[in-house]
Amino acid sequence: MDPLFIATPTQTEVGEAMRLWPELRGRRVRPLLVSAFGEIFVETDAGDVWAADPVEITCERVAPSVAALEARFADPEWAQERLMANVVLLARDKGIVRAQDQVFSIAPHPWFTGSVTVGSLIPMGLRVWHHLVSQIREQIPPPGR
Repeated sequence: MDPLFIATPTQTEVGEAMRLWPELRGRRVRPLLVSAFGEIFVETDAGDVWAADPVEITCERVAPSVAALEARFADPEWAQERLMANVVLLARDKGIVRAQDQVFSIAPHPWFTGSVTVGSLIPMGLRVWHHLVSQIREQIPPPGR
């Protein structure tokens, strides 16, 4: 996959970020991929794939297997939407860059604004980005309230 759309933080940083998601606690997981926006895709010991998404503030099952995830990424429309490719390309064109071990955070978070603009992108470490999102998540009312 193009390095423009993925990040390569350390395993320690990925592990620390994953621990912030209650849905992953107690699960044996293997990190697969970290997107440029810090979405962490992991394979569980059951073989399904989950994603901890700091932009959508969700952690959920996204594919029944790694092969199924690969098939989804082979669909350009799905991959472009999931990786926010248009935003990444626009950031590159505007000279907004991140180190390969960093991700793009968004400030203010789209939960508050409802949108992502290139001007709101800030290169940041994965763990810090997920920590900030975990604080926002604590303030979100549970579903059904």
